[in-house]
Amino acid sequence: MTGPSACSLLEIGPFAEGFRLQLETLATFHRLAAEIGGSECPVSPLPAGQLESCRNVFSTLFLGCTRCLVGTDRFLPLYAMVNQCMRAWVTACDNILDDENKEVLRFAIAGQGARTRAVLTLMLADRVLTRFILDRYGDADLVRGVGVRSLAALVPSALQECEEEVRPVAVLPPKEVLSSVHQRKTGRLFAAPLALPIELESPAADRAGAAIAGVTAFGLACQILDDVKDMAQDVADGRHNLLVSLVSEAQGSSAWLQDLRRAASGGWDSWERYPQQALRARALAQMQFDRSFAALAGLGIAATPAQRRAVVATIHSLLGVPEP
Repeated sequence: MTGPSACSLLEIGPFAEGFRLQLETLATFHRLAAEIGGSECPVSPLPAGQLESCRNVFSTLFLGCTRCLVGTDRFLPLYAMVNQCMRAWVTACDNILDDENKEVLRFAIAGQGARTRAVLTLMLADRVLTRFILDRYGDADLVRGVGVRSLAALVPSALQECEEEVRPVAVLPPKEVLSSVHQRKTGRLFAAPLALPIELESPAADRAGAAIAGVTAFGLACQILDDVKDMAQDVADGRHNLLVSLVSEAQGSSAWLQDLRRAASGGWDSWERYPQQALRARALAQMQFDRSFAALAGLGIAATPAQRRAVVATIHSLLGVPEP
């Protein structure tokens, strides 16, 4: 992605420094993965595309918030590496569960098996984190503590995915989709990178709360927009989707959904087939973005109205959803 919106987040407060830290972490992550993988599991060099700001928006958000929370702490590189490894674990799991092939590490191996590559990514990322902690901090107790805390932070999202494996799922009211499904699947997932710094640093409760509220609301906004983008696929797959719930609420039942599933899937956009509900969903996403910026302001991260609009435009562009 190019254009003025590509780096919009970097113009706000500490996010430029967060992005620089993310680039350093990416380089270290890939170097260690290649060293550990060796000739048995060769890892290709880091693709230049992975260094683009638009490919690291969420990591930039997390690291900028973390830096505001703990300052230039000696553990800041650790928090960045934990975030990168969480990113690898979550992406690899999504690849396995959803038959996707979003690349974190590029393996120079024979065969085209996406699931095998996902499994290798999971194993290597785990070993990279252990190696990083021992090399930089020489603390085996820290390895154990990081392992326990990072798992606990990711479990709520994993359990929600577990509940959604048997499909089609029941169509829930929109409020329940937001407060239960999306809060655990994405809201808690966006807050997960903050779990370790909050535990190790014990920042003031109001500042920790502001950081958690900011990233959680940002994640919910993104998930709503993702539902707008993915409605056709989610209908076919029988997954939870806010727009499905909004349309069912408007229709008074979910009979329409059965008819739609029997028809050919794909080839349509929610904002064209269900414009009123898609508009309502995008308004709900904007409410979450507003909550996010308000919470981050309490952390000392102030954004002008123009900067806020630019960030929201960036997310719409990244997710492929037109702005209302």
